[in-house]
Amino acid sequence: MVAKGNYGYARSLKKRRLLLMFACFFFILADVIISLVFFQTKKTLFVVLACIMAIPFAKNLIGYLMVIRYQPLTEEEYREAEAMAAERDTTFAYDISVTAPEGVLFYPCVAIYNNNVIGLLQAGQNVKKKDAVEYLKMVQEGPPTKPRVVVVESLKDMKRELDRLSPPKEDQIGADIKIAERLMELGF
Repeated sequence: MVAKGNYGYARSLKKRRLLLMFACFFFILADVIISLVFFQTKKTLFVVLACIMAIPFAKNLIGYLMVIRYQPLTEEEYREAEAMAAERDTTFAYDISVTAPEGVLFYPCVAIYNNNVIGLLQAGQNVKKKDAVEYLKMVQEGPPTKPRVVVVESLKDMKRELDRLSPPKEDQIGADIKIAERLMELGF
């Protein structure tokens, strides 16, 4: 299992949800078949277990449907982002989802650098940049500092934003880590 914030997390989450969904489905199917074949009735404990297993089945189905449209960075884009991170002696968070009552937004790559949060918005999401910034501004609720939040649409734009920033001071690095921890709490 890939840890949240690492490249490949979304792909791993999709596979895990799909596997759990099928496991629950086959358990439900087996319970009902056993009840019908061996007891010639649906009024058994096996059917009750099948009904109870419908809850995790539905949970995993909904979880899979929420992440099915997410497209992570390609391998080439990932290498480019890692080169940018190495150049600045920092790490980027990958495959980030941010959930809010209005919906879910996906950010294939997020840079947290010198009290700045720069999110790469996934192409194809029908959302305005202003709204995408509002989703990421939820990181401001946790740490005591209020980071500047920017959303870009390409890695070139992210590099341009990072080039504008000066390297963080020693005390800022700890605040950036708190911002990153808060970012990991925002999605699934």
